[in-house]
Amino acid sequence: MLDVKNVKKQFGEKTVLEDVSLTVNKGDVVVILGPSGSGKTTFLRCLNHLERADQGQLTLDGQAYDLATLNRKEVLDIRRKTAFVFQHYNLFANKTALENILEGLIVARKVPKAEAEKIAQEALEKVGLLSYKDYYPSQLSGGQQQRIGIARAVAVKPDVIFFDEPTSALDPELIGDVLGVMKQLADEGITMIVVTHEMSFARDVANHIVFMDGGHIVEQAPPKEFFLHPKEERTRRFLARILSDSSYTIDELA
Repeated sequence: MLDVKNVKKQFGEKTVLEDVSLTVNKGDVVVILGPSGSGKTTFLRCLNHLERADQGQLTLDGQAYDLATLNRKEVLDIRRKTAFVFQHYNLFANKTALENILEGLIVARKVPKAEAEKIAQEALEKVGLLSYKDYYPSQLSGGQQQRIGIARAVAVKPDVIFFDEPTSALDPELIGDVLGVMKQLADEGITMIVVTHEMSFARDVANHIVFMDGGHIVEQAPPKEFFLHPKEERTRRFLARILSDSSYTIDELA
């Protein structure tokens, strides 16, 4: 459903991504793990053209694109088939929760207003926030704002949703609500690529783990194989550090 080949990205003289390839099937939940600076977020942003890749090919829903030479029509085509949930919510401060969702439907997708309002309210109900539809972002907690961001993504019915560290800006007590919504979406068969540091989500929800470091994919495997039998030394060192900084054990993660 989504096939990415040989993505490369440099910022000046620094190579951030080098020959990154990934295949995602319909209904997959792919979690990308790795240390800070490994290229995880840049990779996601290149797929949605929030950053222009220097090299790489993307095939989405049978349509092939050259990520280095995308024109405006191709960018819009990719963005109509995808949705992006940001680390810092990216809601319009002067619009209510409902209006934040309506914006993408009416303005970007030209959905008639009455139909868009029905879709937006259904999306808010899915994330448990329909009663907050008239609240502004400043009146909502960080977790609620992120759930609005997820509702906005779901409302456009994308082929795949990209999540860029969706819980990293949240207080610990708010993380569970957001992860719960994401697990619900996974149970419904929505295809997701998730950059996260949440090991329990990777264990419980993902069906494929990708580990990145230094702009490369070091290793990828199903969760149980990844956590119990990592093949690469760099992966083993990463997991050892994660485990030493948390209350998890390998058995719990597997």
